[in-house]
Amino acid sequence: MKAKRIVVVLAHPDDETFICGGTIARYASEGHRVTLVCATRGEQGRRLGIPPVATRESLPLLREVELKEACQALGIARLVLLGLRDKTLEIQSEGSLAQRVLTWLRAEDADEVLTFHEKLGGHPDHNAIGAAATVAFLTWQVEKPTARLHFITWEHIAQRHTQYGFHKTQVGRIEVGEHARAKLLAYRAHKTQSGLNDWVWRHDNEGISRLTGAEYLLHHGRD
Repeated sequence: MKAKRIVVVLAHPDDETFICGGTIARYASEGHRVTLVCATRGEQGRRLGIPPVATRESLPLLREVELKEACQALGIARLVLLGLRDKTLEIQSEGSLAQRVLTWLRAEDADEVLTFHEKLGGHPDHNAIGAAATVAFLTWQVEKPTARLHFITWEHIAQRHTQYGFHKTQVGRIEVGEHARAKLLAYRAHKTQSGLNDWVWRHDNEGISRLTGAEYLLHHGRD
C-alpha cells in the first residue's frame, strides 16, 4: 500500500488523542505521514490537573508540552499550532481560517484530511474548525482531485448515521485495538486533562482494557 500524507485538523490539544488517537497511531504505524494542525492551545480548558499542576497563566504552555508528548506517542510527524484563542473559533472569520488550513494542506500535499464535521463536532470550536477545514479541503480538492476528506466522529453517531444524513457507505470503522498502548501513552501525556480518569494511571493492561477497539470516520462526498 502506497504511503499517504494525512493532515488532521482539530481544535484543541487532546482532541487528537481522546477522539481519534487509535486511528492516528494506526496510520502512522502503517507508514503514512501524519501532520496535526491544532488551532488552539486549549488555554480555556477547565481542568488544571488532579491535583492542580497548572495555573490559568501557565496552562497554555503546559498543554503545548503535553500535546508534543502525545504526538510523539502517536507517531505524528509534524505538529502545527495556529495559535488561535481557545473558545473563540466560532467568531473567527471562516474564510481566513480556511486559508490558514489550506496553506498546510498544500505544504503537506495532503492525500487525506481528517477533521470534525461542521455540525456534529460536539463543541463550538470543533464545529468551527471542521467548517473551515471543509472549505479549505474543497479548494484543495480542485488542485488535487484524488484527495479525500473524512470527519472523525463517535460510535453513537456512526451507528445512527442515517439520522445525521449519511449513507452506510460513508461510515468507516477503524480497528485500533493493536494501537491501544500508543493511545494510552498519549492519554498519559495529557496529564492536566486526564487526571480525573484514574484508570489511565493504573497498570497498562487495565488502561488498555478501558479503550475501545474501534474508532469511526464519516466519509465526505461518498454515497
